[in-house]
Amino acid sequence: MEEFQSILTIMVVVWVMGKIFRSLKLPVLFGELVGGIIVGPLVLGLCDPDSHAIKLLAEFGVFFLMLHSGLETDPRELMKSSKKSILVAVMGVVLPFISGYYVSIAFGRSFEESLFIAMGLSITAIAISARLFKDNNLTKTQTAHITLGAALLDDIFALMMFSVVISIVETGSVEFIPILLMIVKVLLFFAVVIIGGFKLQKYVGGFLKNKGFTVTLIVALALGLIAEYIGLHMIIGAFLAGLFIREEVIDEKVFRKIEDRIYGLSYSFLGPIFFASLAFYLDFTAFFAAPWFLAAILVVSILGKVIGSGGAAYIQKINFKSSLVIGLAMNNRGAVELILASIGLQLGIIQTDVFSILVLMAFVTTLFSIFTIKPLAKNLTN
Repeated sequence: MEEFQSILTIMVVVWVMGKIFRSLKLPVLFGELVGGIIVGPLVLGLCDPDSHAIKLLAEFGVFFLMLHSGLETDPRELMKSSKKSILVAVMGVVLPFISGYYVSIAFGRSFEESLFIAMGLSITAIAISARLFKDNNLTKTQTAHITLGAALLDDIFALMMFSVVISIVETGSVEFIPILLMIVKVLLFFAVVIIGGFKLQKYVGGFLKNKGFTVTLIVALALGLIAEYIGLHMIIGAFLAGLFIREEVIDEKVFRKIEDRIYGLSYSFLGPIFFASLAFYLDFTAFFAAPWFLAAILVVSILGKVIGSGGAAYIQKINFKSSLVIGLAMNNRGAVELILASIGLQLGIIQTDVFSILVLMAFVTTLFSIFTIKPLAKNLTN
């Protein structure tokens, strides 16, 4: 009975906070985090952070969020990403990663923690960026197309980096051959699933026609288990399942039904529980115990994207204002960053202080992006 009361409490509070954040035109997931802070041990203590039901639903939340992320990602768009998007993505990953790593080392963080922090700084939330461009009537501009193409690539880079970091942590050393093998393994897994999806297109479509949602779940769970079996993480399998079940593979109406149901589970039930449960592990003392480290992380996370992605756009002859908007838009961080941070905490790679800093970094950099782009969006035509 207590488990159901806790779930009901979480759902009611995160729904209210989500409504408030949506009315303020802020990302709903951050409202859900605030809801978790309110009902968790930090404020009211209405929910037990060790609740088995909440932990289980939160794990399913991670799985379904990554599955939906894959459904939203069009592999053909990845392949068609312009050269401009590729360079923007690469520089938007490399500069934050390098600067985040060396700043973390300079503040006395361990090698493993520094790698994980650097990875967290490199991620961009495509969903928030897309919403930001829509709200500012920039969806059809070249700036939006380049940014969203780069953000798509960033998701792939993030999952690859995640697998490499996990491998380094497990082996306890940086060895070229194991790292290379891990990268090859991830690339092969992506290639087999994506190419397999294209090759099996005519067979899969009919198979999914009547039991599309159930088959999608089976494919996602199977690929998640395969990912675990070959030494990757379950979330990579879930993401790839979303790439496999694509709109071109099956009837558009069937795909919309599947996507709608996955979205409902992800963002109306399991996802909110996951984001709220993240707040149970926040440690606000970390902000006061290491204020300079927090400040340094915020600075390099913002400048790394603005200089890296924005600079990459500018050297490709995109005007300064558009390049600046690209750099700012790449500062959005959301679900994927928080998912990876939660996994890092579960695996013991990072502690609650670093986890808290990464969560706050995602919140602050996203707000920074939202509020700085609004004045620049006026009269931006390309």
